[in-house]
Amino acid sequence: MRVLVVDDDRIGARMVEFLLTEQGYTVVTVESADAAHAEVEKQLPDLLLLDVNLPETNGFEFYTQLRERGLDIPVIFLTAKGEIDDRVQGLTMGADDYIAKPFQPAELTARIQAVLRRYQRTSGPFAQTIHASSLVIDPVNMTVTRPDGRVVSLTPTEMKMLVFLSRRPGQAVSRDEALEDVWGDAYGGDSNVVDVYIRRLRQKLERDPNNPTLLQVERGVGYKLVGP
Repeated sequence: MRVLVVDDDRIGARMVEFLLTEQGYTVVTVESADAAHAEVEKQLPDLLLLDVNLPETNGFEFYTQLRERGLDIPVIFLTAKGEIDDRVQGLTMGADDYIAKPFQPAELTARIQAVLRRYQRTSGPFAQTIHASSLVIDPVNMTVTRPDGRVVSLTPTEMKMLVFLSRRPGQAVSRDEALEDVWGDAYGGDSNVVDVYIRRLRQKLERDPNNPTLLQVERGVGYKLVGP
């Protein structure tokens, strides 16, 4: 597995490179968004560790540029900023995880393994078209056909969440259940990441996201996918 580390902190990047190389990953480190673009052009990484505080083009801007190019690479934001607003911004943009420096080596490797497992599931045996709640879900092409016929694209984590709910039509699932299935046992972040992704799915799938008819909440239990 090839990991691209984009971080202008040379010492920190070298430490991450040493740690992940010891775990068997192939690691490339760069210090700027321009250098990262060049590496992506040469070969798509399996995972991107992306620092927010980059010179000239920050991590959020670089991430947006990748998505605008249609590149759906697993991304973990890696930054010294630990404020809730930064975490929510990264997750809302569609990133797969967010870890604040300083971090324990075991935590970083566990987060990486959890993210890669989620991506690998999309090519697994259940990666087939799913019909649920008037939706046609295509995990292979990362698209959903809405009841009105409109086709929308999802990020891998959005798709994992939707597939998880589609396996339990009409059944409310708790945040903890969603975290375990979608993010994995190793995830140590806030459970409100589930709420973030439910909001993202509503924005893409509901006719009126403020009055959802497909992705509903059951008070005191969790979320469920409903509808014919």
